[in-house]
Amino acid sequence: MNRFKMILSFFSTIPVRNVQFKESELGKGIRLLPIVGIIFGCLIGGLHMLLQFLHIENQISAFFIIIFYIFLTGGLHLDGVADTCDGIFSHRSKERILEIMKDSRIGTFGVVSLIVLLLGDWLFLSKSSVFVIILFPVIGRWIALWTCRMSTYAREEGFGNQFIIEAKKTKSLIVFIIFTVLICVGSIMFHQLEVIVALIITYMIMVSVTKRINRKLDGITGDVIGFSIEFSQLCFLCLVLIGGKFI
Repeated sequence: MNRFKMILSFFSTIPVRNVQFKESELGKGIRLLPIVGIIFGCLIGGLHMLLQFLHIENQISAFFIIIFYIFLTGGLHLDGVADTCDGIFSHRSKERILEIMKDSRIGTFGVVSLIVLLLGDWLFLSKSSVFVIILFPVIGRWIALWTCRMSTYAREEGFGNQFIIEAKKTKSLIVFIIFTVLICVGSIMFHQLEVIVALIITYMIMVSVTKRINRKLDGITGDVIGFSIEFSQLCFLCLVLIGGKFI
């Protein structure tokens, strides 16, 4: 239970009592990350339903959902998006990219990436069903687990290395498979087969992107984990909307 408390307090701003933080145990909580996504999804879904009950327009509702989501995450993953894009799109050497990603200042590519991300989230969330709105934070953390599993760590030390080591273990693979099945079953129950299609394509896109980043940096960093969460969520929301037009 303490591992879950640690991972929840690390990846969210949700108050958690009686947490005994042990650095050596933090990485072992990575397999519980999709559960954090479920908590986020339930809270965000509840907000969406409240706003619908109050007859708030979808575009305004989507804006409040994004603000609430940023509050829940503390902007942690947005920082990862900005740092990753600043580094990767600088087209420098591995060493220089890692320096740029570690720099606390934000560059042009970081700003542009955040604008595109938040604008895309707002647009697609405003056109999403309650089920998809609940599901999208789960997808991001489901993908993050696989991103860690298929990667190595690019730096000599850091929290990210612990996550990667634990993600490669059999228990994490079992968790990944369980959530895959649950998402597919839920999609069938709610008659939204486009969710399954979007899930598969999002997975394929993120595998390709992660492989390219691994080749570029000889691994990934904690920033890339945050990037994978946010980028996969955007891909998923977009693909569900597109898939809904054909299925």
